[in-house]
Amino acid sequence: MVVGYSLGNKDSEEDILVLGENDEDVVTFSSSLEIALTRQCNNACGYCPFKGNEELMIPYSTINMAKHARLRGVREVHYMAGERPDKNAQVRSLLNLWGFQSYADYIYTVAELGFLEGLIPVLETGICSLPELTKFQDIVAVYKLMLDGIDEKNKHLVHANAIGKKLDYRLKMLEWTGKLKFPVITGFILGIGETKTFRKEMLRQIAAMHEQYGHIHEVLIQNFVPSPNTAMANKSAPNTNLILDTVELAKTILPDDITLTVPAHLNQNILPELLKAGIRDFGRIPDGPSIIFPDKPPLNIETLESVVNDAGLRLQQRFPLKYDFIKHGKYCKKLGQVFDAYKYKIKKADQLKVSN
Repeated sequence: MVVGYSLGNKDSEEDILVLGENDEDVVTFSSSLEIALTRQCNNACGYCPFKGNEELMIPYSTINMAKHARLRGVREVHYMAGERPDKNAQVRSLLNLWGFQSYADYIYTVAELGFLEGLIPVLETGICSLPELTKFQDIVAVYKLMLDGIDEKNKHLVHANAIGKKLDYRLKMLEWTGKLKFPVITGFILGIGETKTFRKEMLRQIAAMHEQYGHIHEVLIQNFVPSPNTAMANKSAPNTNLILDTVELAKTILPDDITLTVPAHLNQNILPELLKAGIRDFGRIPDGPSIIFPDKPPLNIETLESVVNDAGLRLQQRFPLKYDFIKHGKYCKKLGQVFDAYKYKIKKADQLKVSN
């Protein structure tokens, strides 16, 4: 049991089954508390609504959010921030005032506070250094690093003022996570101006990285959503056929042991089609309104379960770290306070299968 959590909520830890996640008729998802540490960002992407000038969130202000989410059955906390806000002098002054030696120390502390309330941290803070990744790996289960690449001829329309979105930088960081054996969520936004040839190349890069390091936890095909007050507010979202065609393309390129996900809360109108196309995991589903797309209605889990059941399948909540990664111990020692017991259960279940 998690030490901090044992001091608070006394409910059973047995709210995630883990066993059965890989059954052919099971569809999985992770209920996720989204926390925006800051929206300050050094990138100015034409499609991104995640921007603003607010300061860093006070670390201890996240504790109650995590505590109440845990009581609602959430097991993931997804920390997000704009890229490299610590380049801002005001942010650096605030870190100094709070006694943090670095931005990475601040992130680690916030993630640890969430973990002590019983949530498993997932981190999405953009480009960071190898030493920072090494530090985060000691408390974070999965790092999310979207490639969001774009063809060179269209780059000026989308990423002209977003040096952090340079594909070479992100592929190098994906390689670093591989060398560290740090589970990573990656993928791309569909429909921001990339060609099918370019999408193929990104998928091939991801597949090659996984074949070398085995660390790709899931690949997310995230459809572009037009957002007010962005440069691409008037651009159309990708249609259903493009989403389904890209899912099929990904299935032909990615190894079988990579989980392919499509965000259910952004595609509530085509969930039956996604299930028919073979999607068996919907990744993280925000526990309430999305902080990135607040205008999108939250996805009711009972509604999702009804759609899944109508397809002859079963819905099962999972940890942000999936069965195969728990089974093979792909988590740090600190997270072992939660996952070691499940790893043992998996081992015992495998032994029973052999004996029977």
